[in-house]
Amino acid sequence: MSKAGRSGYLSGSEPPSGRAVAAPARLIGLNAALDAMSEGFALFDDADRLVVHNRRLEELFPYLGNMQGLTFAEIAAHEMASVPQNALGEIDERQAVLAERLQRHDLADGEPFDVPLAGGGYARVRERRTREGWIVSTWTDISQHKLAERKLLEAIGGISEGFLLLDPGERVLLFNERMAQIFGRAGVSFEAGRRLPDLLRQAAQKGLFAEPINDPEHLIAFMGARLGEAEDRRFEIPLRNGDWMLVSHHRMADGNTVGIWTDVTAQKKRETELVLLRSQLEQQSEALAEFARLIARQARSDLLTGLPNRFALEERLDGVLRDGQTWRIWVGFIDIDHFKGVNDALGHAAADDLLRDVAHFLRGLLRADDMLARVGGDEFAVLLTELDESEALRIMRRINAAAHGHIFVGGGQSFSLTLSIGLVHASPGSHSVSSLLATSDTACRVAKEAGRDRVQLYDLSDPRVHVTQQRMSWAERVRLALEHDRFELHLQAIVDAERSVLGYEALLRMRDENGVYCSPAHFLPAARRLGLMGRIDLWVCRQAIAVATQLLARDRQQYVSVNIGAGTLADPAFQRNFVGMLDMTAGIEHALRVEITETEEIDDLQHTVAFLDVLRQRGLKLYLDDFGHGYNSFEALKQLPVDGIKIDWTVTRDMMDDPINEALIKAAIFISQSLGLELVAEGVEREAQLDKLRSLGAVIYQGFLFHRPEAARRALAGAG
Repeated sequence: MSKAGRSGYLSGSEPPSGRAVAAPARLIGLNAALDAMSEGFALFDDADRLVVHNRRLEELFPYLGNMQGLTFAEIAAHEMASVPQNALGEIDERQAVLAERLQRHDLADGEPFDVPLAGGGYARVRERRTREGWIVSTWTDISQHKLAERKLLEAIGGISEGFLLLDPGERVLLFNERMAQIFGRAGVSFEAGRRLPDLLRQAAQKGLFAEPINDPEHLIAFMGARLGEAEDRRFEIPLRNGDWMLVSHHRMADGNTVGIWTDVTAQKKRETELVLLRSQLEQQSEALAEFARLIARQARSDLLTGLPNRFALEERLDGVLRDGQTWRIWVGFIDIDHFKGVNDALGHAAADDLLRDVAHFLRGLLRADDMLARVGGDEFAVLLTELDESEALRIMRRINAAAHGHIFVGGGQSFSLTLSIGLVHASPGSHSVSSLLATSDTACRVAKEAGRDRVQLYDLSDPRVHVTQQRMSWAERVRLALEHDRFELHLQAIVDAERSVLGYEALLRMRDENGVYCSPAHFLPAARRLGLMGRIDLWVCRQAIAVATQLLARDRQQYVSVNIGAGTLADPAFQRNFVGMLDMTAGIEHALRVEITETEEIDDLQHTVAFLDVLRQRGLKLYLDDFGHGYNSFEALKQLPVDGIKIDWTVTRDMMDDPINEALIKAAIFISQSLGLELVAEGVEREAQLDKLRSLGAVIYQGFLFHRPEAARRALAGAG
């Protein structure tokens, strides 16, 4: 197209009216200025004919040829026909776009709008009408902007949250599909160009939001107040269907606002109870303060007796020790003698009454500044200050003596009780809070083991104190071994007359903090005293079942035999857990056996026998362990349903020199043969013992002669 064609009568061509118009130098300069513009430029006269345009407009619409003198309607029609079909869709859609394009041109209000180009790009058009009725039009190529916008839309379309971009006037510039879905629930079409307040008002009218913000004007005021508070705003909006949206708006430096709408329904449901509690506490500030005071008291108080608890005692004792006046500090440890029997006979409710009465009794015998705390089930501790040894002993002995003449009450019944008391002095620089309580407990244990009902002063030169301290030290090692997984399962083979391995006995071993194995004779009594055997037995059962699973997989008809104390077998919690373990592995009963130990601890024979019957019905074989050790082996054999007996290793060890032990083995073999029970002789260490057992009729053996216990993994590897 020629320059004259581009610039119309401003370049010397004939104007529409036929008048000759000169082209002075200033007009030539104007043409050059227009051609230098980066935007396309067009000028339409009052008859809507193109009279002026620049080179950039030709570059944007190269397919239109000579546009000079054409009306806008003619140009727009050519423009729509030249745009690729995929940019505008079907014919009906093209007609709609053309109609809108003509309407926007006729309006010429200066508002920008975007139109597609034939080359696949986009131009942003601004048109404004002059006072003479002419229209000035500028066209800016925004193809790169549109490409970036499309990539942005693809990115935000992939996120699960609702996204929107608002201009400074709160008009929607961009949004994703999730945002449209949120408003689409109420039938609201979320569209670019609409103001967010108008969209919110329409959504509220159609019931998208829950009360009280379902009122349109209330919602606009609610959000408007928050959207104007700061550059970053976050608030929650409830929807009528029960969902919750977290609205987060951020105003950017250019005045635009980015909004993220996140569905927080799941979080809100989890928080409901806490929110309700918080609301109640906010409404009742005094109740909140009282609640806080109550929590503080409970943290340091024993709920049963109202006395300070162990935590409060340790806190007070720590403060006293930090003051440095240790030579005047004493700690007493008080234990109620035979309280377990009272508790078992009366039940927990009556025993609790009795403990409250004991607490009241003890408090009445102490000075106002002395601290009495309940530190265990039937255990109390006393902190005495500003006393020498004779004064501290006098107070403890007075308490011990006063109990003799006092009638205690629990559950409406009267009782006479005695107290065992340990007393320790805080030596300068040698005692911490925990060591003081531990040593006072040790002294109390010495008092109980010496016959109960007495006061024992902690003195390391006393052999009884030393022995008790060693025993309690083992108790602490057991606790640490459980916490740090220092237990191991070892196996010892059980063989027949041909020395073929029939199975294994599972044996528990414990390593100390230095990795050294500890004797079961040391740590098992401590575990029983601490009441930890239930946890230990469950650990052993889990490990033994793992071994039994491996034996089943090898299909050698071998088994592993696990020791469980009678007290543990009577525990309902253990019964549930053990049966649950068996249920998890089908057929495990064929490779697992139970040896019943510590039969002297059976308190509820009927309950224990019922559980043993359950195990036998599942196919599990039971053995009476330690037969011949103690006085109740034959009585236990009469009472318990078992499939076999195991001769205690001490009986086997001594049978060569002790005719009584030999007679006991003969009797056990005769009984087992008569009742069809399997008999295993433990502790076989010498060939002479084996020959003797064979001559007596024993055919299954266990002992160092055949296999020394070793770690389960190593034992199974060697047998594989």
